[in-house]
Amino acid sequence: MQPFAVPAWEDGAEIMHFKTTNSAGNGVAATKKPKKKKPKKEKPKKRDKTAKAKKPKATDKFTYRQGGGPLAPPSRNSSPSDDDEDDDMDDGIRAMHKVRLGRIEKQRPPTQATKGGKKEVKLKPELVQAAVEAMETAPSPAPATSLASKLQTELLGGRFRYINEQLYSVTSRKAEALFRKDASAFEAYHAGYRQQVEKWPLNPLNRIIKTIKKIPKTAIIGDFGCGEGKLAESVPNKVYSMDLVAAKGDIIACNITDTPLQAQSLDVAVYCLSLMGTDLNDFFLEANRVLKLHGNVYIAEIQSRFEDVRQFVRCLSACGFDMVKKDVAVNYFYFFQFKKMRHVPKTTKLKPFSLKPCLYRKR
Repeated sequence: MQPFAVPAWEDGAEIMHFKTTNSAGNGVAATKKPKKKKPKKEKPKKRDKTAKAKKPKATDKFTYRQGGGPLAPPSRNSSPSDDDEDDDMDDGIRAMHKVRLGRIEKQRPPTQATKGGKKEVKLKPELVQAAVEAMETAPSPAPATSLASKLQTELLGGRFRYINEQLYSVTSRKAEALFRKDASAFEAYHAGYRQQVEKWPLNPLNRIIKTIKKIPKTAIIGDFGCGEGKLAESVPNKVYSMDLVAAKGDIIACNITDTPLQAQSLDVAVYCLSLMGTDLNDFFLEANRVLKLHGNVYIAEIQSRFEDVRQFVRCLSACGFDMVKKDVAVNYFYFFQFKKMRHVPKTTKLKPFSLKPCLYRKR
């Protein structure tokens, strides 16, 4: 019978036998190795929550196990030498741990002997004698007047700042009325002004004095806003010192926008830190009136007051002055020299101009 022949259905079913075949030509039948089954782990039995815990009987004896923690009491079998060895070992471990962390504690020197709970300090007799002599020769403490002088200085500085702010924010007419109403305000202002001058890197008046000494001694000078009249005391020229209040007998008390000087009577006009107020065009129209043709104007002002130097130069040009030179490289101050080139009547209507106010902060 052919191995894969299928008999007819009518002859009935027969058992067909197939020949066994060998694996890939090695003559050995392929057999599968049985897999080893892993033993199953026994799961712990779940505790029955409903079951009640057994209560110890009165006959049962209570026993405990002694702990071995750092707070545990020493055992009965341990000896003092064993405890010392354990302590030394613990100290060594702690020291190694501190070294590993970069923390090394310095050994403290032994404390001095105490007496009555306080340290007993022993001094050499020669040191004691020197201290006694120093106490005897020491000057007495300063009197309480130092505090009063400090308060007086602060009050003076506060009043100076208030007056200074008023002078920069009003016209020269109102500033004149302010000093007429309070005669002590002028002295208070200049006392505070002297304190401010000491804090400046340089005094601009000293530079103007050097400049005036270079011109002919016959030149007549007008010091507009002279303060205490230092310029007149420092140069050999004839100087007309003018300010709102006469601090000295040789100073002319007047408004520098309307002076008593004759027209074209000056060779030089000086404005050293005196361009205060909101009507500077009136200042320079008066300077144009009293100066001779080609007369010079010297100006020194604080640097922070200028927003635009070119605008300042144009305003003076409208008043009849041309700029000769300027020095704006000096720290804290600007210096200008102008020359009168034409006459401009005081009745000329010009746009008012002013510089930024110089307000001193409380220190």
